[in-house]
Amino acid sequence: MLKEDFVIQSNIRRLLVRSNIDYSDLIFGTVRGVVYIRGFFKMARYYSGEKGDSGEEFAAQTLLSLEKRIKGLPGVTDVVFQLTNWKKDKGQWIPKEKTE
Repeated sequence: MLKEDFVIQSNIRRLLVRSNIDYSDLIFGTVRGVVYIRGFFKMARYYSGEKGDSGEEFAAQTLLSLEKRIKGLPGVTDVVFQLTNWKKDKGQWIPKEKTE
């Protein structure tokens, strides 16, 4: 692993922890500045404002924010997500069970 990739990995782990994301089911790696994130995405905690609110909108906004923050890290050239429960469609994150 290149030193730059190691630094990117450390920064990503820090972002995940600070973003209230449970990354126990996520695998992430960096190869020459390209970040790969795969697995099952879930929030560590979610505080619902309304009854019946599943937190999907909050999770989608968190994914969008995470993607932008990772792309903003020094040395990152691209981010590739391979999530089992979310997919990006027309620039928006959508739960997979809703689209299939």
